[in-house]
Amino acid sequence: MAIINCPGCMKKVSDRAAVCDHCGFMLGAHDAETLARKARNQRSIRVNKLVSQQMLAIVFFVAGIGATFYDWQESGWESFMPIVGPAVAGLSFAWYLVTRGRIYLLKRQK
Repeated sequence: MAIINCPGCMKKVSDRAAVCDHCGFMLGAHDAETLARKARNQRSIRVNKLVSQQMLAIVFFVAGIGATFYDWQESGWESFMPIVGPAVAGLSFAWYLVTRGRIYLLKRQK
């Protein structure tokens, strides 16, 4: 008896279980090759979602840098932008680093 990751929710479950206790995925209805293919597919979907988040973080970082150096004196935002621009850039950079670490950890999993 071995512990495997459920292809539906990626939580630990026994390989002899017919149904995942967490999400209700029918493990008994599939053979080992089908389960492995579904697990690879789910992992690929998770990596793609994280890459999309990473790209969004880069866009916010560039917007924060642009807001920092833009001349806001004519629009009435001059009192907020010296604080908001660098804050957005810093938070988005931290978001990028966290997402990059999650991608790295996900790709290291077997």
